[in-house]
This record gives sequence, C-alpha cells and structure tokens, in this order.
Amino acid sequence: MEDTEQRILDAALRIFASEGYTGATTRRIAEEANVAEVTLFRKFKSKENLLREVLINNRSVFSSLDDLFKSFQKETDLDLETELRILGKNIAKAMRDKKKDSKRRMFMFMLFEEGRRRPEVAGALSSFLQMNIKPLSEYFELQIKNGKMRTVNSRSAAITFVSYFVYTSLLREVFGDSFLGDNDEEIERFIDIFTKGILKVEDLKNR
Repeated sequence: MEDTEQRILDAALRIFASEGYTGATTRRIAEEANVAEVTLFRKFKSKENLLREVLINNRSVFSSLDDLFKSFQKETDLDLETELRILGKNIAKAMRDKKKDSKRRMFMFMLFEEGRRRPEVAGALSSFLQMNIKPLSEYFELQIKNGKMRTVNSRSAAITFVSYFVYTSLLREVFGDSFLGDNDEEIERFIDIFTKGILKVEDLKNR
C-alpha cells in the first residue's frame, strides 16, 4: 500500500473515532492526513468507501489467527477442547492487546452506535463482521466433517464463540478484571460450557 493511502486510512481512523462517521468530513480527514481532498477522492472515491477500507485495514483478531487454524490441521492428535482452549486464549490476548489502542476501540463503538441510524455504516460493519466470522465458521465445519463435533450450524457456533470474547472484553474494560476474575480461569470455564453444554450427562442419555 502506498504511503499516502496509509496516511489517509490512519487519519480517517482517528477522525472517525473522535467525531463519528456523520461528523467526520473528507476535508477534515484530508487535512489530518496532510493531503489535498482531491487526493482522498482519487484514492477512495467516497467517504463510504473510505470507511470500508479503514475496516479492512483494521481487521479483527481473526485475521491473525489463520496460521493457528493451519497449525491445528497439522496437529491431528489435538482434541477439540484443547484446540478451542488455545484458540480462546489467543483471541483473549489479541483483544487485550487491542484495548491499548483507544482509537480503534472508539472507532468500533462509533460503528455500532451509528450503524443503527445510517444504512451505509451498517452495511460496512456487516461486511466486516461476516469477513471475520467466516474463518471460524469454516474451522467448525472442518471439525464436524472430521467427527470432532456433532452436526450444528457452524456459523451460529462461530458467532457464539466470538460473542463471549467480545462481551467479556467489554466487561473487563468497564468494570476491570475483578468483575470476572482470572482471565485464564474464566476461559477454562467458558470452554467447558461451550464444549459440554449445561445438561447433565444422564439427561443427555435419556433424550
């Protein structure tokens, strides 16, 4: 990517985060990036396209987990619970690291808030979330195919798994670590519930 494009994307992230999508103007973003507004339009065509590119440029933690999925495929002796434990701890770590970047955090909050009122923001956010759910959904599909999981909707499983880490990340940010306790222990509890469910073994046998 050209240095000019990256400067514009970085500037757009800062302005979107501080002023919101509605309040941000291409002129203000161009000024922040130290480029002419015409240059911004030549590179990105519109503010909506710029928003989509900012999202792609700041993909969620799952873009960095592709190698982990590939390593799971090679380690055939790993059971599903162990893989999910490793996956969960990597997601949690990536989210903790991401929390240090307040601009990205504010940017995502802005998207969810403005997405309720602006279809173009909702559309960009939806595409972004679908892009990030896809690799985990495909991972679950592979586990079903390999007989490690019962047949379930892989996309629903992926959304459930991701939702836990997104929500607990928000809880820790608002209330601190004391609200949930030790991070690793909390992940262990979640993986246990996610893989085993909440019904008693004898109840499962009687169904």
